[in-house]
Parts: sequence; structure tokens; C-alpha cells
Amino acid sequence: MTGRLEGRHILVTGAAGGIGAALARGLTDEGARVFLADVRPETADVADELGAGWTRVDVRDPRAVEAMVQAAIDHGGMLDGLVCAHGLSTYVPFLELSLEEWSRVVDVNLTGDFLVGQAVARRMVDAGVGGSFVMVASTLGWVGARHRIHYLSSKGGVNMLTRGMALDLTEFGIRVNAIGPGAIVTEMTRPRWDDPAALAATEARTPMARMGRPEELVGGVVYLLSEESTFTTGTTLYIDGGWTAQ
Repeated sequence: MTGRLEGRHILVTGAAGGIGAALARGLTDEGARVFLADVRPETADVADELGAGWTRVDVRDPRAVEAMVQAAIDHGGMLDGLVCAHGLSTYVPFLELSLEEWSRVVDVNLTGDFLVGQAVARRMVDAGVGGSFVMVASTLGWVGARHRIHYLSSKGGVNMLTRGMALDLTEFGIRVNAIGPGAIVTEMTRPRWDDPAALAATEARTPMARMGRPEELVGGVVYLLSEESTFTTGTTLYIDGGWTAQ
């Protein structure tokens, strides 16, 4: 531990597993106190491991989001940071994509980020404190892919939400950035990579010729949350093995 986030209190959504849990562990290792939230009950296991507070939340529900933010503040005091790592991804060809499935993915990935970001920002502004937000976007918010138009649209929206929030909140001392993970092996994506053809195609498309691990995202997020990035806002840091360089 280097203590780059010593004393910070950071809310992490999507923390029950995968990227969110890996980031929560990494932030804790850097000295932060984290409060975890997810719709899945497995959040309790990660919270127990880290000695952190936690709550269940559906990020599509404004009242649930407000209750989550209040629970985080009640548990550990005013927040200094936010990591929105919740997300949902499915594979459906465009001509077969229902409005229900479109809405389900967009509501979690994009509207959820809006609701959580706004709720935390309002508390910070009311308290007269600044902070740093990191939204988890994706390389697929920048480049296209087949059968994922709902996911592409939601993550492209996260990139623009990040920029707009950064501009609106800079006067209050709140910085907003995003990371754009490439192909990362998580519980959510593992069934996809269990398909040898899909795995081979993705590795061939990635200049570093391999999949990424959730832990490889930690350094970028710590940088964006820390005092090392005080002149950085409104940007997306791609951590993707070179995918978007092509």
C-alpha cells in the first residue's frame, strides 16, 4: 500500500464482483475507506472481506439511489469520491433487439450513472466540498461491435455524460472522468470467453494479444481519484491492451 488515497471515503457501485470488486479492493489497498453498493447480495461478502459498509441498490430507482448515498454518508461521513462500476451487457442482433432489452441495458448503464452521479454531486455541493468521480465506460463506447447496439449506445452515452458532468461540476471543485476497459475477464463476461472462437477473435483483435484482468484497471482509477490528477477532468482513460489505438 502506498496510501495515495489515504483518508478518502469513496462510494463504489457494482461492487459485488468483477471490475467493481477489484476496484474496491484496490482503493482499500491505497488507504481509502470504501462503501459498496450493488443489486446483488454477494456485495456483503466483499464488504466483509474489506471491513466496509454496504447496501443493496437498483441504480434505476431514484429513491433507492438517494437511500444508498445517505447510507454511505451515515456510515462513513461525507464522500470524497465515486466509482460507478455497475453495468449490464447482453448480445442481441439489432433486428431482434426488443425495446424492453434496449431499455434494460441503457437504464442500468447510462441512466444509472446519471442518477448516482447527480445524487452524490448534490450532496457534495450542499456540503461545500469537492471530489472526484470515475465512471466505468468501455472501449465499446468508442468503437463498434456486432449484436451489441444497446450496450454500445449506453457506453457511448457514458463518455458524453462524463464530459457534460465535468463541465457542469468543475465550478464546485468536482472532477469527473471515466475509464474505458477493453476485453476484461469477469464473471459477467466469462461465458463469452468460454467460446474458443470468440476468445481467439478477441485476442487477435487486441494488440497485446490477451485478455485483461480487473486488477489491471486499478492503477488508472487510483490516478483519477488521487491528487495526482488535479488538472484532469472530462476525459476517458482507455485501458484496453491497445484496442482503441488501431
